[in-house]
Amino acid sequence: MKIRHFLLMTASVMALALSIPALKADAAPVTMADGTVFDAEFYASSYPDVVAVFGTNPDLLYMHYALCGKAEGRLAVSPSYVPTTTNTGSSDFDVVYYAGRYPDVATILGYDPALLKLHYDLYGKAEGRFPNAAAEAAAGSSAASVPASVTTNNIGAYEQQVLDLVNAERAKAGLAPLSWDASNLAPGAAIRAQEIVGYFSHTRPDGTSCFTAIRNPGRVGENIAAGQRTPQAVMNSWMNSSGHRANILNAGYTKIGVGYVYVPGSPYGAYWVQMFSS
Repeated sequence: MKIRHFLLMTASVMALALSIPALKADAAPVTMADGTVFDAEFYASSYPDVVAVFGTNPDLLYMHYALCGKAEGRLAVSPSYVPTTTNTGSSDFDVVYYAGRYPDVATILGYDPALLKLHYDLYGKAEGRFPNAAAEAAAGSSAASVPASVTTNNIGAYEQQVLDLVNAERAKAGLAPLSWDASNLAPGAAIRAQEIVGYFSHTRPDGTSCFTAIRNPGRVGENIAAGQRTPQAVMNSWMNSSGHRANILNAGYTKIGVGYVYVPGSPYGAYWVQMFSS
């Protein structure tokens, strides 16, 4: 697998660390006994390495997903799948929004509406996740007045691990930790992670600088990467590249946002973004 990673530093410095046949089956997404929505045809088409060992039997494929695939970050159903039933007993919970906004949750729980609503009730609300787009927009309009201790919790599991790893590297270098910027850098990094799936560059698909994804850029930096399956792997790639390492260990930066997206069937699968500012 080829792995690419780039970075962009301040405005004055820029550096570049620079067909599977469709299976014929009657396997539409179905709800399994444990509540997981699973599409055997999608799973087989997306993961030929699994098919090579287990074949295309739906039961065997689900066994692999339950025992191994889920932990490996594989998806049980296509990200474009829209549940036919969205009645979760809550008028303000949008299951399609929640699964798309928090891929770390969907990767573990799948796309079953009841399970996603249960996650939000038990964990998501306390973690600062939003039940629908309107709630996120309303929070964003007053984000400047939200204490950092609250906004810091609005972070996915992989993004949190990258933040922790960054600050561990900075601590080893005697530098102050970076704070999570939930109102500016994090949303910008999330947008950029989606954009680099199809256009891997520090230039956005519309031809503008990557920094137009955030407000009032000032002194900023960006690291991007693709192909690494875990936070530790992507941090290893960045720390082994002098330019990316310089961004991570830049004493002038005080804030960070991290974006991550996993897209089955795409050239590299996993896509990562770090955005920094002073």
